[in-house]
Amino acid sequence: MKKLNLSLAALAVAGAFAMPAQAAVLLGAKVGADAWYADAKVNDVRADDASVQPSYYAAFEHFIPLVPNAKIRYTGVESAKYDVDFTQYDLIAYYEILDNDLISFDIGLNLQKFDGRFTGRSFDEWQPAVYSDVRLGIPATPVSLFGTFSFGSYDDTSTVDAEAGVLFTLGLVAADLNFKAGYRVQDYDFNYFGANDGKFYNDGFFGGVEFNF
Repeated sequence: MKKLNLSLAALAVAGAFAMPAQAAVLLGAKVGADAWYADAKVNDVRADDASVQPSYYAAFEHFIPLVPNAKIRYTGVESAKYDVDFTQYDLIAYYEILDNDLISFDIGLNLQKFDGRFTGRSFDEWQPAVYSDVRLGIPATPVSLFGTFSFGSYDDTSTVDAEAGVLFTLGLVAADLNFKAGYRVQDYDFNYFGANDGKFYNDGFFGGVEFNF
């Protein structure tokens, strides 16, 4: 609980400093979809049954100071070998700390929802996490580097969900079309099934598209 309280305090401070960046945006939105070719490791044993796992997200940004922006992401996770099949919803409230052509930086809180089966057992749980997202533009090119990170530790369950990659932007009339490629890792230690029986690691390359309005 202390870690969560510190995260809330840090977010409040971040919101105060984010006012100029927030004010620079009237209304904006992002929608995207990724195809993630991932292979799981369950309780420290590699499954070797890689499959394409989908991820979709949408974000809404506004001009109101101190009120966070909102993002929702869906990820379908599976490993047929170990009867793992669950959905992950990330419900994110975040502030823009920086937003320009060279760098954008967001920070916030992520309420993660897990629902499905893990090694044949049903579970339906919520977990809080700290969220951050950064994009670094390469000057005089349409190429950017990006990284997204969520970390949570609460009630003996820990979650790490991180991705990094390259983004190519094609400017359209009403929006930017972004093509993405990168690597994503989920490293979870679920405490819902007893000691040393809820370790889940999922990693692999992904590709995707994003519309930035």
